[in-house]
Amino acid sequence: MRALVTGATGFVGRYMARLLLNHGYNVCGTYYHVPLSCSDLIGVHLEKIDITDKSSVKRIISNFMPDEIYHLAGVAVTSGVNKEIYYTTNFGGTIILLDVVHEVVPNCRVLVVGSSISYGQVPKECQPIQEDQELRPINHYAASKAAADMAACAYAAEELHVVRARPFNHTGPGQSTGFVCSRLAKLVAEVALGKKDPVIEVGNIESARDFTDVRDVVKAYYLLLLKGRAGEAYNVCKQKAYSIKEIISILTNFAGVDIQIKHNQELLRKSDIPILLGSRKKILADTCWEPDILFEKTLFDIFSYWKQVMSCGGTKRKE
Repeated sequence: MRALVTGATGFVGRYMARLLLNHGYNVCGTYYHVPLSCSDLIGVHLEKIDITDKSSVKRIISNFMPDEIYHLAGVAVTSGVNKEIYYTTNFGGTIILLDVVHEVVPNCRVLVVGSSISYGQVPKECQPIQEDQELRPINHYAASKAAADMAACAYAAEELHVVRARPFNHTGPGQSTGFVCSRLAKLVAEVALGKKDPVIEVGNIESARDFTDVRDVVKAYYLLLLKGRAGEAYNVCKQKAYSIKEIISILTNFAGVDIQIKHNQELLRKSDIPILLGSRKKILADTCWEPDILFEKTLFDIFSYWKQVMSCGGTKRKE
């Protein structure tokens, strides 16, 4: 089997590519920014492309002729980016990819990865959120992912085997500090190693999210292309939410130190979602996927990762 992973050098892409290699796949991965290191992608054929350039996408797919495509490429940050970039990359890039698949490998199975943030502000009484919940994005990142999600549904109606994933928050070792669990784990590790005063600045500590380990997430993606129904959307989540306050408490227990929490108004988001909790009933029914890794284990692995990085005096790749 031949699998193409777009965005293979990103945080999730690396885990996805390694999982597929372990399943005996011939894996081709694409990237846009030159990776600092590819040592963990040995065995993956890497190609540099711009996902918004149809000729480049067509060249890769025509040469590789994949049986499966895991579409992970895109702009991942939710703020600080020109809004047009979100739409040209996350939405436009998905359109280009699916157009090429339709032209070149119409029998290929494609996983289009959206985002749970596209659900927007969902009342607490409507949570855990199911896939039939209306998409009401509150920022341009979320809107671009929602648009790509809807486009994938339209291509499925044209008889492409496209499955839509809606991952809730996911994290794990190697994630950029632009994401909350990795940022907090790094700060706590710095305190534990005596490199930082025992004070952590945070915004809204009551904000809660449904976190899943990235190693479980890529297993879900694999099973979705194996067993998921074409055109259907699937939440990928643990169905349990943790607040920022709880995350800090778990991490400080690992560190064995007392840490003062300082509220910083500048870290508050202009439009924050108090809680985002997903239902995994549908993915369980169709694929039998269930997350295996406890959240405490995930946080411990991230904390240990940062301790090792800083103890060695080095820095790891940033997304």
